[in-house]
Amino acid sequence: MKKKNQSNQLAKECIVTALIQLTEQKPFSAITISELTDRAGVSRMTYYRNYTSKEDVFKKYMDEIVEKYRREAGKLKKGKRYGEYENILQCFQYFVKYKNFIKCIIKIGMQNLLFDALSSYLLDTYFKEKEPSVEQYYLLCAYEGSLLSAYMAWLENGEKESVEVLADILYRHRWQES
Repeated sequence: MKKKNQSNQLAKECIVTALIQLTEQKPFSAITISELTDRAGVSRMTYYRNYTSKEDVFKKYMDEIVEKYRREAGKLKKGKRYGEYENILQCFQYFVKYKNFIKCIIKIGMQNLLFDALSSYLLDTYFKEKEPSVEQYYLLCAYEGSLLSAYMAWLENGEKESVEVLADILYRHRWQES
């Protein structure tokens, strides 16, 4: 069973990689399932066993990334508050780790996957009070927007600064829970 799961995980990784590569060559809407499975080296049956559409490939991949992030964030010794330097840095490090994927979804107009994933993570992690305040909700939304806007501007600016510098800039802005 373990070998079958590893094989399926490898097939899914090949499909994601192939789809990212194909979006660099042609419009997303012009990519066929046949050329995707050919590029990935998997059968159509394998594709349809895991996905319902090309968009589903990216949605499920984003879900996997967020789950990995949750596990790693849980290991931080510090990090009980979203505005701490370590949390900001880890977020930017993840953005960089998955930069090709993020650039791809931005290019094809699916950046909402990134926005939704970050919003969901922040609200699930930091908005758990019995009676959460409206102020806390809007601060989390603003924080999310700041992270994403800073990262996208950094990409557009040629990634000149290190992620440590980027994280430090946002940290000094003092995002704090109220």
